[in-house]
Amino acid sequence: MPPPPAAPDPAGRAAPMSPDDRRAAIAAAVLPLVGERGVDVTSRELAEAAGVAEGTLFRAFGDKHTLIGAVAVEGLHRASGPEETRAELAAIDLGLPLEERLAQVIGLGRRRMADVVRWMGVLRLLHHRTGARDEAAPEHVLKFRVELAEQRERQRAATVEGLTAVLTPDAHRLRVPVDVAVALLEASIAGTHGRVDRLVPAPPPEVVADALVHGIVDDREKERDHEPSAPENLPGATPPTPHHQEP
Repeated sequence: MPPPPAAPDPAGRAAPMSPDDRRAAIAAAVLPLVGERGVDVTSRELAEAAGVAEGTLFRAFGDKHTLIGAVAVEGLHRASGPEETRAELAAIDLGLPLEERLAQVIGLGRRRMADVVRWMGVLRLLHHRTGARDEAAPEHVLKFRVELAEQRERQRAATVEGLTAVLTPDAHRLRVPVDVAVALLEASIAGTHGRVDRLVPAPPPEVVADALVHGIVDDREKERDHEPSAPENLPGATPPTPHHQEP
């Protein structure tokens, strides 16, 4: 989250930002651009998006790659935020039909998963471009990995809590335990990004939600085939019309 604007001093001049606040403000300003352009973004484009001179970028971050790395880390933290996940799931109207609620869950999950995949891709490509793959990970990178893993665990807990709440109004209708239904929902979301080829577009959330609720087999035709025929000689049944033969 970008820092609040600095309060003006008694002389009417804005108080100077601390180095940390300036870096945070620049990273927040260029985050959408880096998300769109990745490591191919230029220093000039970054400076224009941040509203500062290129020299200011270099003084704040040292070089372009360091800035991109900081932005990708911030993007990854936002995509994995447990508080945001909990708030998004809690905002789903529990009065909606189950299929509509699950479609919203799948749509939200896909967007978050897409953000995670995008920022992880930026970090991997940056790692490759800078040649850091042949070096031992520095201490701050190791610390980031631990912090990210802990945050992902908190997000998972928030996700399970939110999905359970979404399913609760229809818990009596479920053929499987709630925790199994939650796992199936998570698998349907993760599977969108689990395929290698990506040649076939993912089914719309509404289609996946309908399949989760009603299954993929339609037994109605089979049930119609097994319906008993109307008996002919029961009381009240219309007798067949006799065929009269000419004498």
